[in-house]
Amino acid sequence: MEIKEIEITKLKELKEKTMMLKDERQKGKVVYKIWDIVVVVILAVLADCNEWDEIEDFAKEQKVFLRKFLKLTGGIPSSKTYERVISMLDSNELSKLFVDFVEEIQFWEDVNFKDILSFDGKVDKGSSRKKSFVTDDIKPLNVLNVYSDRLQMCIDQEMIEEKTNEITAIPEVIKRLNLKNVICTWDALNTQKENINAVIKQKGDYCVALKANQGNFYKDVQDYFDEDKLLVIQSGYKGGYQLSREKNHNAIITYEYYQTEDVKWYAEYKKWDGLKSIGMIRKTIEKPDGTKTEENRYYISSLLLNIVQFAYAIRKHWNVENKLHWQMDFTFKCDDNTTVNKKALFNLQIIKKFCLKILNIAKEKDNRSLKRIRKSISRNPEGELIKIFKLMRNFDMSTLKKA
Repeated sequence: MEIKEIEITKLKELKEKTMMLKDERQKGKVVYKIWDIVVVVILAVLADCNEWDEIEDFAKEQKVFLRKFLKLTGGIPSSKTYERVISMLDSNELSKLFVDFVEEIQFWEDVNFKDILSFDGKVDKGSSRKKSFVTDDIKPLNVLNVYSDRLQMCIDQEMIEEKTNEITAIPEVIKRLNLKNVICTWDALNTQKENINAVIKQKGDYCVALKANQGNFYKDVQDYFDEDKLLVIQSGYKGGYQLSREKNHNAIITYEYYQTEDVKWYAEYKKWDGLKSIGMIRKTIEKPDGTKTEENRYYISSLLLNIVQFAYAIRKHWNVENKLHWQMDFTFKCDDNTTVNKKALFNLQIIKKFCLKILNIAKEKDNRSLKRIRKSISRNPEGELIKIFKLMRNFDMSTLKKA
């Protein structure tokens, strides 16, 4: 087997996986193979293409390279064909394909480790349209994402119509997830009994924010953590306490975490399925001029007292914003994509999230920003893509040896 053949092993494996995708097109009218379409879109996105026209241009320019592992039956499709075929894919099937591919590379099994799954919504502003003489008002694409701390990638998502519909979308997504050894986190908007019940039914845990949208429950928890109670918990009696400090520009930020299993004082605690502890974070910002600002945030959880685990789950929740949503906007320019076909845009977003994971693997060996890595791929697609997929192959082998 030639060296080049070995180097594109992972590319061929990716193609073989995409060959398992269901093709809903009429067989007699199919010109382009579905796996050719999907693989080209993946490689084009890695090579700094964010729009359908750019994907078509990439395929035309890199036809010789692509033919080394794709047949490209029918030639190179138009941008509209790429968009139409991607819109016909089953989103859950596409997402699972990518997660399975990463699981095979990133083999890791630790029975004592609890993964953190962070749920949060994101809006793609560019997909909206204001009402005019020729078009109706079109709302932007709104997606509920689930980010895995263990895999460092988005492992599931659900297309939703409005921000408030995250509440009803979460139970549907949870039904598709294996929550064994998992802690689910989300913001206060989604702290609803139905969502918590769904987590417990799937044998998972939760550590979620509590705010004024829960009315008396929030007020009662807020009153519980008075200064006297905080001192008691700090002493190690009836609770756990952890303190951490960090420097942010010219400010010193202090985080104080409090957790207690003392929940039976709340008359309706049994209505919150699996509730075993409540907690608080006090965030204090000290500026050089001596001014201080203080903020308290409150949490409910199915976790027993373990302040290290409790604090870890809360901190890791922000990965969905910092490592996923920010990158989708900054690196992949999702807010600039004006695709009106929501299903096509949704599936393209799933592909971009997979590409984000691949780029992060490359970044482990190449200490440059993801934007710079994409630019390098765009200048030399064959050389850089082979290098990245070769890296994934080597990572796969070394990890399996350790296992």
